[in-house]
Amino acid sequence: MSFIDGRSPGRLVRPAIAMNDAPWDRFMEFAALFAKSVDLDADEYDYKMALAERLRKAREIYLNRDTEWFEVLRRDISSSNLVNQYFMMRLVDLGRSKPGELRQAIDLLWDGEPEVRCIDDFAALLRPHNPEQFSVGGIIGFASILLLARDPFTFPPYRARAVKKFLKLVAWEDRGANGDPARRYALLLEALDEIIRLAPEHGIPLRDRLDAQGLMWTVMNVDPTDEWSPEDRAAFRAWRGDKVNAAPLDTLQAETPAQLIIRSGLRGEPSPTDGRTYTWTSETANDLANRSKNTDVGPGSFMAKLERQLADAPRETVLLAAELVYLQVFPLENVTPATKIARVEKVLSWVPEPEADAELPEVLRQGLQAKGSFNGGVGFNIQVADHVGWLSRFVEHVTEQPASVINVALEDPWAFMGLTQAVTKDWPTIRYCIDFLAWPDHLQPIVSRDHRIKIRNAFAGIIGGPSGDSDLDIAKDLLNIRRAQQGDSDDYVEWYAEPYLSEWQPSDNSGRRAWLVRQNQGGVGMADSWLGKDFASLRAQHLGSPSPRSNFDEVQAAVNAGYQHIDYAERKVRAQEFYRFLSQMKVDDFVLTAFESNLYLGVITGEAEYVDDETSRLRRQVSWRREPIANDDLPAPMPRLLEEQGSVVDLTDGLSIIKAWFETETGVTVTEPGPTTPLQPAVVPQLREATADLATKLHVERDDINEVIRLLQTRQQIVFYGPPGTGKTYLAGKIARFLAGEEHGDHVKTVQFHPSYAYEDFFEGYRPAKSDGGDVGFSLEPGPLRRIAAEASLDGNRDKPYFLIIDEMNRGNLAKIFGELYFLLEYRDQGINLQYNPHQTFVLPPNLFIIGTMNTADRSIAMVDAAIRRRFAFVELHPQEGLISGMLERFLETSGQPALRANLLNALNSELGDTKRDLMIGPSYFMKEHAETDQGLAEIWRYELLPLLEEHYFGQLSREKIREKFGLAAIRRKASSVDGLDADVSDPGNAQA
Repeated sequence: MSFIDGRSPGRLVRPAIAMNDAPWDRFMEFAALFAKSVDLDADEYDYKMALAERLRKAREIYLNRDTEWFEVLRRDISSSNLVNQYFMMRLVDLGRSKPGELRQAIDLLWDGEPEVRCIDDFAALLRPHNPEQFSVGGIIGFASILLLARDPFTFPPYRARAVKKFLKLVAWEDRGANGDPARRYALLLEALDEIIRLAPEHGIPLRDRLDAQGLMWTVMNVDPTDEWSPEDRAAFRAWRGDKVNAAPLDTLQAETPAQLIIRSGLRGEPSPTDGRTYTWTSETANDLANRSKNTDVGPGSFMAKLERQLADAPRETVLLAAELVYLQVFPLENVTPATKIARVEKVLSWVPEPEADAELPEVLRQGLQAKGSFNGGVGFNIQVADHVGWLSRFVEHVTEQPASVINVALEDPWAFMGLTQAVTKDWPTIRYCIDFLAWPDHLQPIVSRDHRIKIRNAFAGIIGGPSGDSDLDIAKDLLNIRRAQQGDSDDYVEWYAEPYLSEWQPSDNSGRRAWLVRQNQGGVGMADSWLGKDFASLRAQHLGSPSPRSNFDEVQAAVNAGYQHIDYAERKVRAQEFYRFLSQMKVDDFVLTAFESNLYLGVITGEAEYVDDETSRLRRQVSWRREPIANDDLPAPMPRLLEEQGSVVDLTDGLSIIKAWFETETGVTVTEPGPTTPLQPAVVPQLREATADLATKLHVERDDINEVIRLLQTRQQIVFYGPPGTGKTYLAGKIARFLAGEEHGDHVKTVQFHPSYAYEDFFEGYRPAKSDGGDVGFSLEPGPLRRIAAEASLDGNRDKPYFLIIDEMNRGNLAKIFGELYFLLEYRDQGINLQYNPHQTFVLPPNLFIIGTMNTADRSIAMVDAAIRRRFAFVELHPQEGLISGMLERFLETSGQPALRANLLNALNSELGDTKRDLMIGPSYFMKEHAETDQGLAEIWRYELLPLLEEHYFGQLSREKIREKFGLAAIRRKASSVDGLDADVSDPGNAQA
């Protein structure tokens, strides 16, 4: 049933009487005051009921064994503030990596009748997965949420810290507050029943345990309202154990260095930089603003330009510039403290003589040495001039306001926001930053409006929905959401980390990318215009005006309409380039262009736009680095990427190199918001040497294995070839898994070629597929090579070896299977356009190794063309020499068995002779457990070896001659004549063999 429709009657179990009424009476007196001054339904009851309804539906999905059950459960739990974020992070890890083991625990509470005693077994299953983060209190809380789905009126939420404090205040902590998990939760239920029993005596209307839990939580965590008398407020805080002298969350404890600058300026006090100069005046702000507008000061970095702009500036103007540079760089966590300090001290060094005595005070220096509050991205770091310009306008604006407006802004964060929003030529990123720096307890370090909206919308359910769409509404909602998420925890809510990030940031977010835009378009060189006016462009004379973020089909339609005068193949190329420029490029992406023998690096700072210029109609604002990068001796994969065709080329594969170029110039560490790391460069991993243990297990000499490993290291592609039974596939798999590491068994994939195998099977091709509407069509599907190449190319995998084993390689039509990939087998450092994706470049990752096997008994090996022979190193596995020579003898010696089988194999191959070298028999036939008995040996001879030899000698020897020459009895006699073996042929298999 829906929990919204009614309550389950008769479920409350009431104890007879409280053991000690005095503490309970005190609690109930304060609870009665809260019941009169707080809307418990709105603050507690309603959102828990809504959560219970969502969880009920999640349980239905769970019981139906829907594969999405955990993601539904995770989303529902994350939408509440009932689970600590660190517990939730570990729970997400467990649910995604070991969903079966998590189900085993959840079944205890969701399958069958709900019982409190099951919480003990639930904790026993869950806690070993992460004893540090899966605390007992956290597990009980999680269990209570699962039980909430069964019956919210009987099983309310459990919060360890609040429950422990509550039980102590009512003198019930000795009843099992530190006992087993089930006892701890049962004790909460008993206490809630006691609240229900006492409620009528104090005039409190309670309906059920959920009501009682909301009341208990309110008493433990909410501050008294102004409706309480001062005496009641003081008595309550003393009873609850509050630190009376501590300011509540809404009150600033002490001014941070950034607040010191902002509030000193608003109050008209001297600058914190020297304690005597008044900097926040209209004259000083006007002077700095006018100087900042002067862009005719030559090339160079922001700091170089600012120095020239402040030439001959008075002391107060230079100090104000230092304060504003301080405010801009202070909160950034991806700028090093040394760079921050150097930047501010550099400005202070420009204070004119004879008063050049300005130094960075210690309190401000310490502020710059602390960890920043947010990652400003590349754009925040290169837009310093724009930010300082806005800050100077902000100072101008506040100096024009009456004292009454300033006083309100000093006391009210929302009034302060109104002050910053009124600044002309708005620059939201720095505005949000200053709002946060002035009121860090109320406003949050999120400087992207898009992110602020997404975060608010993702978690608005916790506060009953969004209150509006203005910046003020969003800021207030974010504050209320943060407080709800924190609950009784002091943990900081980090929106750019899990478990929050995946809730508001789409999982397919591509992150920062890098692009090459060629400046010579249609014979017109654009480098001077681009670098001089800070933009990049495409000509796009006939494109029409598809909007930024258009999908590919929309862009292709615009190209088809406007470029009918060019061939359809060229129209497809143009559409891909325009789509990248319009929709795939993002603010903060890197962009490069080549001019003469140099590369120029910039960062995209604006969305795509159209202008009235036939040579550069489609533009993006770019902040270009003026210092060139020499276009020679570039590290891989940059040379390959720069050779790719087209006006707009994706360079993201070289992102780590491009980031390093940027950081060398700016001193800024470029990282993504959130816990991400730079893209790894693709490398050929260093393969480890074979161990003695591996050689023993494979019955092969260690030096021989190491020779194979060296071939793989240098060639990356080898083929094991030899007669049947020489262990080609077995050795390929064992060596590959050893090199990949036991913990990375999934890094080894095997595929087998056969005569009907084709490119579409091996790499990619179109296959029938049913659409969501039930129609059957065709979709492009990856084959095993494309899948393992994609996995090996993922960031985090690029330094780990991957192996593709191609079994029976010579049985397929290699030219047909490999197609254009032949080129990549020889030129691993280059890319090639694909048969089914002509606009996409594919590269074989350098950490992908290929091991093929070929059977020399199959005459098709002679048909392997020279192209394949040149691209692979061929390693022969022959019974009488090289890698597997003596393998059977070592196997028998290691297992303590007689040498009979080895002698028989040697005699058989000797009888075959050198003329049949490629048809000799390998040792694996004799290494099976079945071969240890005479009967098994005879059956191997009769059913495996003799049929094989009949095929080899077809048309040369009759069946009888083959048995006479190669039968088990004949080979025994031959072996005995050489080694003195017992030639008795009376065993059960000899006559037939």
